[in-house]
Amino acid sequence: MPAHAQERKLPELSANLDALLNFADLWKWSASDMEKNYVLKLQDQERQSKPPQFEWVSSTKDRARFSRHMFSNAETTLTMFGGSIKVEEAILEFVNGKAARATISFYNRGDSGDITTTEFDRIFKLIGQNLGQVMKVAPKRQILSSNAALPVTGWNWTSPSGIALLEYNEYNTPGKVTKPEFLRLKLAAPNQADWSMGKMATGVQRMELLQRVKKTAAGDVYISGVPMVDQGQKGYCVAASCQRLFEYMRIPCDQHEMAKLVSIDAGSGADITTMQRSLAKIDGAFNVTFKPLVNPEQYYYRGKRRVSEKEFISIVKEYTDKGVPLLWGLFLGQKPEDPPLPNGGQVSGGHMRMVIGYNLAKNQLLFSDSWGAGHELKRMTLLDAYDVTLGLYSMAPRGF
Repeated sequence: MPAHAQERKLPELSANLDALLNFADLWKWSASDMEKNYVLKLQDQERQSKPPQFEWVSSTKDRARFSRHMFSNAETTLTMFGGSIKVEEAILEFVNGKAARATISFYNRGDSGDITTTEFDRIFKLIGQNLGQVMKVAPKRQILSSNAALPVTGWNWTSPSGIALLEYNEYNTPGKVTKPEFLRLKLAAPNQADWSMGKMATGVQRMELLQRVKKTAAGDVYISGVPMVDQGQKGYCVAASCQRLFEYMRIPCDQHEMAKLVSIDAGSGADITTMQRSLAKIDGAFNVTFKPLVNPEQYYYRGKRRVSEKEFISIVKEYTDKGVPLLWGLFLGQKPEDPPLPNGGQVSGGHMRMVIGYNLAKNQLLFSDSWGAGHELKRMTLLDAYDVTLGLYSMAPRGF
């Protein structure tokens, strides 16, 4: 069948997300309720009887994702407020088996393109008016974290049924930002508003990180509780990996802010030199300490001795044992890994992952990709991992 004929037969993909505003029901939802209210995207497309609307980002079904770019060859129309406002992406989080928080992206320049301030203001005011009707309370100005990548303003609606925080970047900041970058809405059940909702937090503590290090009878030593973020169809491996690390450390951010800060091309990702420069920018913006543990500028361009395999393993062990995941720049497709690289995804070129553990008995590195469900914990032999490494980095709160 000709390709154009196949394209004409693509089903209409759409979802209205107003159910996320029905707090009385939403906060009672389980993962199975989610699948009753919206159509799940199946891995086996042959079994897909209805047009899919969302996908599980994690195998544990604690994050569901709606996205305008769920497929590379077709867009999904997402709307809210009776279809009056379009949505780019929405993430619904489950805590202890129940829906607890949601983040809805109405606009981000990386995905949506440029927008006039007049149109941005219109959408912002329309969302605010609708939220007032839903929440039945007046909003209050929200003082947000000072270490955001962009100057951010927030408006908070707090009611007995839930909490809403509407955030956007200050786009009239002379010398800093001159155009709209993002507009997002965060929702939380009354008892589930955390650091991600702009609340003041003491940050993650060393003892808490140590408690996240798990050991198995088979010899695995790995860091548990690293949130999954799906970079989707974009080359946001650096931004998505950083978002995962920062969420793990309880530092507010998302991959769209990250991508803007580090100027990553959403279509092509970044080579290792760009990755390292990008990470160094994030260091200053978020008050964290960035350490190149395997530095491509030093080892590949200045002729200095590269760290040995023994030193590489020692670094992985040291940081895993402290509960601190590492950012890992590498060249894909040169060595086998378990499970193998997925068909239809990135299989070669520069990429960034997270190192989350090791197994010395089996001589394995344990890592995670920002590609969604099924990519939480993967393996490669330590020698192969060493051979394909381009850079290895730590980024943690200052003082760690």
